Amino acid sequence: MTHLFGTNGIRWIIDDHSIDYPVKLGLVAGTYFAPGNKVALGMDTRTSGPMIFNAMLSGLESCGCDVIDLGILPTPTFQYAVKELGIAGGIIVTASHNPPEFNGLKFIASDGTEFSKEQEATVEKIFNENAMKNVPWNQIGKQYRERHVQDRYRNSIISKAKLGDNHVRTVVDCGNGTSWEYTPGILTKLKCEVLTLNAQPDGRFPGRLPEPTEDNVGSLMMAVKQHGSDIGIAHDGDADRAAFVDDNGKFITGDQSLALFAVDALKKHGTGKVVVPVNTSMTVLDVIEENGGEAIITPVGSPLIARKMMEIKAILGGEGNGGVIFPDHLYCRDGMMTAVRMVEIISHNGPVSELIAQLPEYFLRRDKIRIPHGMRNDIISRVKSDAPGEVLDIDGIKIDHDDHWILIRPSGTEPILRVTVESKSEEQCKNILADNLNWVREIIKDLS
Repeated sequence: MTHLFGTNGIRWIIDDHSIDYPVKLGLVAGTYFAPGNKVALGMDTRTSGPMIFNAMLSGLESCGCDVIDLGILPTPTFQYAVKELGIAGGIIVTASHNPPEFNGLKFIASDGTEFSKEQEATVEKIFNENAMKNVPWNQIGKQYRERHVQDRYRNSIISKAKLGDNHVRTVVDCGNGTSWEYTPGILTKLKCEVLTLNAQPDGRFPGRLPEPTEDNVGSLMMAVKQHGSDIGIAHDGDADRAAFVDDNGKFITGDQSLALFAVDALKKHGTGKVVVPVNTSMTVLDVIEENGGEAIITPVGSPLIARKMMEIKAILGGEGNGGVIFPDHLYCRDGMMTAVRMVEIISHNGPVSELIAQLPEYFLRRDKIRIPHGMRNDIISRVKSDAPGEVLDIDGIKIDHDDHWILIRPSGTEPILRVTVESKSEEQCKNILADNLNWVREIIKDLS
């Protein structure tokens, strides 16, 4: 049985599959959405995008779906469009932050959220049973081109921005991805000073790799210092995330920026629930509690966070990778709105470096261990049974101690275990990680 979906959609290396693969996925999608329904289709800037887009288009139309072509656009813009247009759903061709040799698909429900686990299971059932259903020649779907909803999306973000009196100077690193037509223009409309890097769409990603990690945004860090800017903003390939560089040219971790958004949301609402995944830093959890909020913990993955937010009417949700969900805008990660909200915070509160300095400080380290095929469940069960004290097992195994925590979690896409440790002491964090890596390796050796 093939498991198509990982944590966020379907991803694959282009050279590992023939064109038959996306064509079949198009037929599967068309069968799922059913004849006569309208389905949106979009893509990011990857070089393989048009090929997969057209394969999906053929599959959807041959199953009787009418396809609304949204062209190249950010994933959150696509999700906004699906909801605004009132259609059955959509599929965007994107591999988000993955390297250029990857591509993939994100399936979007009619309300603009990513597919639920139940919807994903239905798609996988159609795929595995080859239960695709074509329609006769006279019922083949039609194709429509839509570009106006993108302007409505931009205007929606601008209308929600409430900037203070401080003029904000920004550098935006679009990473050769889909944000080039969005973030710079939105910030310019908001009277910010905007300089851009890698603002030419190019699916080879020549400026930097698509993931906006500290290792990949060195040019942005230098540019912020050279130009005396207040904030640096970096997007991933499909712009559903935003990473930041402070006014001193120092990288801001995703957990630090999420903590600032949590403080801001709680100040606005007075109290409320903030939804975060199990691998969230204690920095975030501490500020939520200190500011009168309640942290609700979920498994890793923005679709799970978004659905929990909808269920409990949370005021904010997000992950420590720069993916933040603002429910007054959309129930999905949105890098453009994240950028605007950070600029808004700076415009009211001054230098972001000073805001970061006020946050509780912890040290976090991660590593990974490759595991034998088919042993994942046995290893996790053994980790759980051997773990000292109480464990949280909603997504991997999290072991909480008074001054640190450990998370041992299997990857959703690779045969590896990710081991994460966070502590108040950098030296302690390093030692605990080493000890737990050795512990897990001994378990694997014993089970093998």
